[in-house]
Amino acid sequence: MTIIVDHQQRQTTILERGFELFAAEGFGGVTYQKIADRCGISRTSIYKYFKSKDEIFTFAIKLSTGKLTTMIEKVLERRDWSPSEKISRIMHITTRMLSENRIFLTVVLDYILTQKHAGADVRRRVRRHTGGMKHLLSRLLREATDAREMNVPHSEIAAAHLFGQLESFVLNLTVTDTLDVKDCLELIDAYLDGLKNRPRPLTFDDNTG
Repeated sequence: MTIIVDHQQRQTTILERGFELFAAEGFGGVTYQKIADRCGISRTSIYKYFKSKDEIFTFAIKLSTGKLTTMIEKVLERRDWSPSEKISRIMHITTRMLSENRIFLTVVLDYILTQKHAGADVRRRVRRHTGGMKHLLSRLLREATDAREMNVPHSEIAAAHLFGQLESFVLNLTVTDTLDVKDCLELIDAYLDGLKNRPRPLTFDDNTG
């Protein structure tokens, strides 16, 4: 009897089980054999899908961020939500998902530091994963300004500030543990409210009457 293997499903299973192990034991504590045991397959079978543990870890991160991307795409598809509401919802969704993956974030930070010490260009990798979010926030801020919901003269700067709040929350989750989800969301909401209430800057025409 021929056994048909769903290779795409098996690859997803390896990533999901690997994600669980990395979160529980850290990058250094996970081996190919442990992943194979968790998946219920042989170690040699894993090599058919991934060349190294680093590759599994990298794709596990993509799997996690992919879920966030899907949630954000659903927000963007909502025609009944204004640009400012979409910004708020995206920031809330991202913050809550970061909190839910707190342990894995610690593993990711440890992995990045290990790679940096080994001489890898981690800045390029980080920019590749974060650039899309900054660009999206900047675009939505411009749309909110065009719709007169907000007054943001420099959308890139405002987007960087919002993203900086997410980065600060990640640092808190992985190192300091001094800020919870509620506090982070309150800071985000306060900043967004400030953008809505900020008076329109004077222009040349205003000064000349």
